[in-house]
Amino acid sequence: MKKLLLSLFAVFGILMVTGGILFSTMRSTRPPAPPAGSPIAYPWGAMNLDDDQDEPDSQLEQSLIASIRDEPVGWFDSDKDGNTEYTILVLSGGGSAGAFGAGFLSGWTKAGTRPNFKVVTGISTGSLQATFAFLGPDYDDKLSEMFTQYSTDEIYTKRSLLGGLLGESAWDTAPMKGLIERYFTDEVLAAVAAKHATGHRLFIGTSNMDTKEFNIWDMGAIASSQRTDKLERYRNVILASCSVPVLFPPVYFDVEVDGENYYEMHVDGGVKSQIFLRGFMLDFEETLEEAGVEDKVEASLYVIRNGRAGEEIRRSIVEASSLSIASAIINGVFTLSTDSSLFRIYVLANRNNIDFNLASIPDDIFPEIDPMVFDLVTMRKLYDYAFEKASAGYAWAKVPPRLDPDELIEASISENGPSEAK
Repeated sequence: MKKLLLSLFAVFGILMVTGGILFSTMRSTRPPAPPAGSPIAYPWGAMNLDDDQDEPDSQLEQSLIASIRDEPVGWFDSDKDGNTEYTILVLSGGGSAGAFGAGFLSGWTKAGTRPNFKVVTGISTGSLQATFAFLGPDYDDKLSEMFTQYSTDEIYTKRSLLGGLLGESAWDTAPMKGLIERYFTDEVLAAVAAKHATGHRLFIGTSNMDTKEFNIWDMGAIASSQRTDKLERYRNVILASCSVPVLFPPVYFDVEVDGENYYEMHVDGGVKSQIFLRGFMLDFEETLEEAGVEDKVEASLYVIRNGRAGEEIRRSIVEASSLSIASAIINGVFTLSTDSSLFRIYVLANRNNIDFNLASIPDDIFPEIDPMVFDLVTMRKLYDYAFEKASAGYAWAKVPPRLDPDELIEASISENGPSEAK
């Protein structure tokens, strides 16, 4: 009996040691992070937006001022009336609902009214669309392919339960990384650099988990760089912007702090803002003054929300599992982020006399679409729906959904009536 007990203890000890080794090997480790409390630094390509920096202008302001100085004469005067006309495109996150934005942009091309965008910004799914929206209608085919030809297993694969619990994410985005490598090539970067040189700007957002900051990346500046790692950086920014925390693994960017090299953790920019547009992007009067230009400017803002309009509150069933609850919390954060970001942009646009326009999926169309399920049939239907609506001449919403009457701006009420803000 004693020998049996000793044998059992030995076996138990071996299992414990083996389990400990397995646990330690499966548990994710990250590359060296900047020490807590160390000075804030920015990875190459990300812009310092600190309002308290010593320079008179942030790097974002400097980039926009340079963009105006780089414009060919008359480049943004489509009707040749002597007035500069700027249009800004903002693309939201939304996972598989990105098929809406892809179809909408292609339909807008067919309608013949798609503008020459001065500035394009993108988050998450919007970051995958932003480059091709920035480059123009010649790249509509690539947009169509990306959002109608790739199903869930070509975007991510699910890890084992133990791997998901011990690792840095529940799912693996290796397939999406391959997709990004397929579509964002040296040739695409050269096209982005060429357009950047003519006064256009392309910005993508990520969330820095170490500093809790929202980082804006100047993609045209990255593409225009002489650095040998520019293609890798461009791709990784897009991957980071698409990396939903908990579900997808983060992306790490090298940064120098106090003369030492470290790595910062970045995830989906939608954690901070599902759509983004900083105030200075709309203050063209100040920008023109800084750039030494006295021309009159007319500006329009177009927001494509890759998701439901959100005019109605809907009930959904959350399974009694940690992953389902985490997913529901993330979706709630993204919904709140979208609503607050939309209102902020709406206020900024009206304050600067800029025409605000919003496109989104009506609540009664594809009400059950799951942004994390890339079903080709559903995505094709959503793409076709958006294409048809945009090509026929879209009736843009002039105010965000579900605003309190006291939140409406008088100009929007007089033009559209308060009924549009449900």
